[in-house]
Amino acid sequence: MSTARYRFRNWAKTYGCEVAACHQVRGEEEIVELVRGARRRGVRLKPVGGGHSWSDIALTDGELVRLDGHDQVLAVDRERCQVTVQAGIRLRQLNALLPEHGLGLSNLGSIAEQSIAGATATGTHGTGIRFGNLATQVVAMRLVTGAGEVRELSAEQDPELFSAARVGLGALGIVSSVTLQCEPAFRLEERAFALPLERALAEMDALVEEHEHVKFWWMPHTDSVQVFTCRRTDAPLRRRAVRRWLDHSPVTRSLFAGLLRLSRLAPGAIPTLNRVINVAYFRPGQRIDRSDRVFNTIMPPVHRETEYGIPRSQAAAALAQLRELIERHRLHVNFFVELRFVAGDDILMSPCYGRPSCLIGAYMYPSRSLETYFQEFERLMVELEGRPHWGKEFSIDAATLRRLCPGCDRFAEIRRRLDPDGVFENDFVRRVFAAASPAVAEAAGG
Repeated sequence: MSTARYRFRNWAKTYGCEVAACHQVRGEEEIVELVRGARRRGVRLKPVGGGHSWSDIALTDGELVRLDGHDQVLAVDRERCQVTVQAGIRLRQLNALLPEHGLGLSNLGSIAEQSIAGATATGTHGTGIRFGNLATQVVAMRLVTGAGEVRELSAEQDPELFSAARVGLGALGIVSSVTLQCEPAFRLEERAFALPLERALAEMDALVEEHEHVKFWWMPHTDSVQVFTCRRTDAPLRRRAVRRWLDHSPVTRSLFAGLLRLSRLAPGAIPTLNRVINVAYFRPGQRIDRSDRVFNTIMPPVHRETEYGIPRSQAAAALAQLRELIERHRLHVNFFVELRFVAGDDILMSPCYGRPSCLIGAYMYPSRSLETYFQEFERLMVELEGRPHWGKEFSIDAATLRRLCPGCDRFAEIRRRLDPDGVFENDFVRRVFAAASPAVAEAAGG
């Protein structure tokens, strides 16, 4: 089904575009037909899933392809612990389905509103230094290229293309289906506790090594870090109903949103408001629950995010320098800083390519200090050899990206080969690959 003149905005309302047409596809045959037709017409296409990126990755000056209806489970192999799904399935749908088959994903990010294709294409991740980002759990995929050809990809079948396509930025084609490596369903015991900031910095490396999953939340202008650790357990479920209701109730979320709105109106009050939030929300606790319920958190109020993957060894220093940066520039920051840890991988455009990484996120509800905060944060991340999360805001130029991302040139070559007519090109792709090497430009005909 196609709709004329469609206005798209991402979840964070940071970017939007108006397109001549929006196509709702169901089934791989429809995707192939649409791509071939767009190529004949000289029209650009851009696939979009949940629209949950903070960056402009899903924008286009051509036509949008919505995958919401392309969301079926195609196969479940319980013996191999694998599931094959159409690319538009949302993570929340997948999380509900897998336990019915006695399966679970080894790691997940905090939010479950993304499509599986969008989450993997942008390098979405959870935390746990022995676990890769979500794309590393993809063991096979079907990709419709810019020529309208269907390519079956796996580590055994065209491994280099598979490496590129798992974090494909929507630039190589439209992912039709993915096969995910799961494992038998499991439970997690989560512990939440606070540490003084200096102690958290001193013990960070040990905590990361000691626990399967660990993340740190620091509320700027406070001297406390909330630590979340997880370990697998066979113990029975343990959820305190009242506490769970408080954490997920509309009243609680509305109160947090109200405090954020107040911080915008009175930025000078942010340090005080942050201390209130720290006391009200960052509380000690313990629970045992199904793995996806522990990995995922409730949807926060609409805000802005930038995030970079730095060498894991730089994590504590980065947080200490970020605190100093906020103080030096007298910034008022009204949202927490998050540190998560991800194993290295061999995926060309992954922020964790070739190295274990700390993904450090700077989040902000719109307020007076936001632009300076994000600019200075990016400057610090680049100094630490950071690479951007493709689904979050970033503003560094293509030459810097090429220096920081060693797989960039090779990915650009593959992109030109799979999409020689630029069917899937947009401003985001042009910006990221503008500094491709002369060999890449020559291969592309320019």
